[in-house]
Amino acid sequence: MSVTVRLAAPLRAAAGGNATLSFDVADLPQLAREIAERYPELAARVLRDGEFGRFVNVFIDGEDARFLAASDLQGKRTIEILPAMSGGAVAPLPERTRRDEHEVFGSFIDETIGIVARQTRDMVSFAVGSPSHEALDLVGADDLAATVIRREGAKALGYGITEGEPELRDVIAQEARDRGVAADASEVLVSAGALQAIDLACRVYLRSGDMVVAESPAFANALSAFRNHGARVLEIPVDGEGLDVAEAARRIRKLGLRPRMFFVVPNFQNPTGETLSLERREALLALAARYDAVVVEDDPYRSLRYRGDDVPSLAALGGAEVVSIGTFSKTFLPGLRVGWVIAQTEVIARMSRAKQTMDSSTGTLAQRIVLEFHRRGGADAHIGRLRKLYREKQERARAALARELAGTGITWNDPEGGFYFWVRLPEGVSARGLLDVALDEGVAFVPGDAFAIDADHRSALRFSISAPTPDRIDEGVRRLRRAFDRLA
Repeated sequence: MSVTVRLAAPLRAAAGGNATLSFDVADLPQLAREIAERYPELAARVLRDGEFGRFVNVFIDGEDARFLAASDLQGKRTIEILPAMSGGAVAPLPERTRRDEHEVFGSFIDETIGIVARQTRDMVSFAVGSPSHEALDLVGADDLAATVIRREGAKALGYGITEGEPELRDVIAQEARDRGVAADASEVLVSAGALQAIDLACRVYLRSGDMVVAESPAFANALSAFRNHGARVLEIPVDGEGLDVAEAARRIRKLGLRPRMFFVVPNFQNPTGETLSLERREALLALAARYDAVVVEDDPYRSLRYRGDDVPSLAALGGAEVVSIGTFSKTFLPGLRVGWVIAQTEVIARMSRAKQTMDSSTGTLAQRIVLEFHRRGGADAHIGRLRKLYREKQERARAALARELAGTGITWNDPEGGFYFWVRLPEGVSARGLLDVALDEGVAFVPGDAFAIDADHRSALRFSISAPTPDRIDEGVRRLRRAFDRLA
């Protein structure tokens, strides 16, 4: 019988660029054989030993194939194949026939949204680092959007200035000055989220073969951006004080490298939740200046501190060239995709030219909704409410982990803010293997090896507290314990 196979975007290049494929097959084993015969590059991605492996998720008419009693496709119409959320290594691709093709790196973490959403059972997700529904409800988005459209009409829906709405650039610059960064509106570019700002920094500063020094584990999307621009990445461990700057200096010297860029998430880092200490910030700036390298600080979680004192931003400390990146996605509305970059005026001009080939300008309506929120004067109070909301969730998660995982040998850190705990499993226990069982128990997370290129984080996982309610956090950790007990 004929079925349609839909491929996630990262898999399409291995199937000749096709988003869908048609097969006349009776069951999943026959489908696997057909893929191996007709699409060997795709087979290298999705099959292991002739079967669909744990590194992909297969959905049959919307149901996860792992939870179906039979593998026959009688009466079925659509099969979806998605990379597993771990984003781990897959089999090498066969030798390419076209010499001008190159590997394109994406973020398998982004696939978690679809994978978790497609689960047919009740699911507690600690996988996605996005604001909770309660936080999104606090801003009154419907009234903000209606006000902007009613007052500004078509002007709010037309093309905008590449660098961003002037008034919004002023708001961003003023907030930067309030935290000690000497910024003018001319040094601000409004981007389509922080990710676009990172990509623009890559376009301006990096050339093929350049070296980027990054945290390990690191923000996976940034690692992919560096590699897509042809850069090499030197992964440096993160500990309780953030990036180990002394270790970075030792490795750079030992390997005879000349880094072009240092990339850090200085506050409540993704994925570990750790914060770069003041001493290490100063040491990092000195190290970057020694090599005439730029420091890119991606700082989306800065406002979400629940304990302890704020640490000055790298851009405020000075001593080296710093590109400062931020976003409204973690504290306002992530779907608007409004972020920013602060850099020297000439750098902003170069980024603007690069952005003109990408999207011309960040969405005008989205920018004006952000502006309307700030005009109403509620931004500081809103941040205060978010801190209270997420502080409660973090405390609830800390207590649940201690209560439910006692005696397992599982450990975790103790961040002072942000969305994440970095959870370490006992030696030899694979987070990816645990994930398979956890999904069966109705709980999701992101395995640690999704946040590295070569470094080994197989026995760790990112645990995000942002999305579930406190009661759901308790239930999710209970399910995680059941999954661990099954695996053990």
